[in-house]
This record gives sequence, C-alpha cells and structure tokens, in this order.
Amino acid sequence: MDRDFLTKLIKKTFALAKKGEGFVSPNPLVGAVIVKDKKVIATGYHKKAGLPHAEIEAMRKVKMPLEGAELYVNLEPCSHWGKTPPCVEEIIKAKFKKVVIATPDPNPQVRGKSIKKLIQAGIKVVVGILPEEAERLNEVFFKNMRKRLPFVVAKVAQSLDGKIALKSGDSKWITKEETRVFAKMLRDKYDAVLVGINTVIKDDPSLNGVKKEPYKVVIDPSLRIPLDCNLFHKSSKKIIIFASPTHNKKKLSYLKDKAEVVIVTKAKETGMFDLKEILKILYQKGIMSVFVEGGANTLGRFFDQAVVDKIYFFFAPKIIGGEESFTSVGGEGVRKINEAVEIKDWKFRRIKDDFLIIGYPKFKVKRKSKKQVKR
Repeated sequence: MDRDFLTKLIKKTFALAKKGEGFVSPNPLVGAVIVKDKKVIATGYHKKAGLPHAEIEAMRKVKMPLEGAELYVNLEPCSHWGKTPPCVEEIIKAKFKKVVIATPDPNPQVRGKSIKKLIQAGIKVVVGILPEEAERLNEVFFKNMRKRLPFVVAKVAQSLDGKIALKSGDSKWITKEETRVFAKMLRDKYDAVLVGINTVIKDDPSLNGVKKEPYKVVIDPSLRIPLDCNLFHKSSKKIIIFASPTHNKKKLSYLKDKAEVVIVTKAKETGMFDLKEILKILYQKGIMSVFVEGGANTLGRFFDQAVVDKIYFFFAPKIIGGEESFTSVGGEGVRKINEAVEIKDWKFRRIKDDFLIIGYPKFKVKRKSKKQVKR
C-alpha cells in the first residue's frame, strides 16, 4: 500500500478525532479507521472522557471478523487501564495484520509500550505518518504530558489599531456578530475560560460556550467580585477565584456556596501573582487548557510571564484611536523591539467583514513585573 494511501487515511483519522474536541479532556483527541481488502469498513472517534476510545468504537461497528484487517490511528493506542481498558490488548485479540500510527503517545505510561506489544504479537506497525500535524491536533495533550501544565490560549477582539474599548469604557461591539459567535464557540474547545476581575465588574459576562459550560476562572486579588454578577446567576459551581489572603470573612462565607476561592500570595519580587503557580493549581484540579479572554492587564501579564501557548486575535477593520482608549494587551510589555514576542506558524482567516490571526508565540525574554494583575 503506497504512502499516499496511508496519508489519506491518517488525515481521515484527524478529521474524526476533531469531532471530540472540547469533550474528551483530559484524554487526547483520537480517530480510528479500519480497512480490510483495501476498503474502509469502519470508523470511530473518542466522543467523551469515560466513553470507549476511538479504536474500540470503530471495532464494535464491524460485524465481520477483523483478522487480517488494518487499523489507522492518529495516536498510539493506550496500553494502561484508566476509565476504560487498554485498547492495545483488544487490537491484538482481534488479530489485525497492520496498525498505522501517526505519532507515539507522549504519556510516559504509554509511549512506545503499545507499539512494542503490537510488534511482539506479530502485527506490522508503521509509525510516523504526518507526525507534526498529529502533534498539533493534540497540542493540549502534548503540553500536558510534557510540562504537566495546562495549555494556555489568549483571545483578543480589537480594532485595526489594537483598541478594545474607548476612554469611556464603551466596547460594544467592535467586531461583528458572526465573529462574536465564532469566538464563543472557541470556549467549547477548552476546559476553562479565564478573565481578570475588572472584566467581570465592567462586562458582567457569563463566559459560557455554545455547546458546553467551561470552568470559569477569575483573577481577583482583592476579592472584589460582585455577589450579584452573572457568573453566579448564569453558571453552575464551576467557578474558581484566585485571591490574595483576605480578612473579608463575610464575603468568603457567601462565596463558599457559589465558587471555590483559592488563596494565593503575591510573589515578593514582583508584587503580583505568579501565573505559573496558578496554572499548576488549575492542572492539579484537572483543568488541561485555559482560554484567557482578558482584560488588557490580565492578558499583558500572561505575555509578560511568557505562559501563552497560542493566540486567537480577532480584528475589525475599524480605527478607534485616542491615547486614553484601551489597548488590547497591557502589562509591562518588552523593553526593546528585538524582545517583542514573535508569532510563528500563523494563519489568517476571514470571518465576514472581520479577520482572525491564529498563531503560536515565541518568547525571547522572560521578565518579572512589579505590578499586580488587575483587569
């Protein structure tokens, strides 16, 4: 079977895997294709954490014997018990003659072990078909496994000159409705949406997605969150607030039934929260990805501390101007132009009259700030 055919089938596993986006965390996105006599006889994908994995989903659809068939997957099959049994054992029992894998699993519990088991069982294994695309598909999972931290995405909606609001605070609406719906759908892809307290006070968002309700994370050093905000009235208890040590026992008592308040101390050197510490806490709580929506100072701190993995920057073809209007990314910024954060592997997309740039930041300098996270 030629490589073009292998590539075509692996691309099909990518498309299948994407169907589970936003619902499989903390698991990876996986799609599977079964071929027999050069014909696709079944497909499957991992639909939700706790449900059968893609390989099992596809195998259960086949009514004929699987002996001699070929299996194509975008990620090495699992070899350990989790919420479901190990897929590799079922693949071996079914007597597949060949398994084609886009990339090995980065999970230390799995990496290479399933491949070795398949080979020992006499199954031909092909590894490394579109491996870079396979890793990009599971960029969240690969970051989780390698760094033991959530994957962080920064989202901005701004004018062409980088403004998100007028001096008066008016910001509705810079981008078109179609763009706002698209941006809301992005929340479905990630485990949590994070904002600063000023965004909660000014915009009173609910931070829900279109198909699901993500965790809501608020950076609120002084515990200023309004008790009547939409987060409490239009959300479940999936709210996490990061605050400094406080003596406001009455507010803490009220919030205990509304949200989880995590007390963190500011770094002595900077006088602000260490975002990496916050990300570690979120990871320990099972949050594998964080969608940072603002405001300007919160976004700026994430860039200042070099903890952003991906960006979605939406632009409206409008000029706002004004020295006192609000810029999209605050914080301290860089000291020199050659220290600017470069965006790599970027893509351009038009959404009706607006446009979007998706890319990956490359940080040159990691600096500490002396200001605390505000909005």
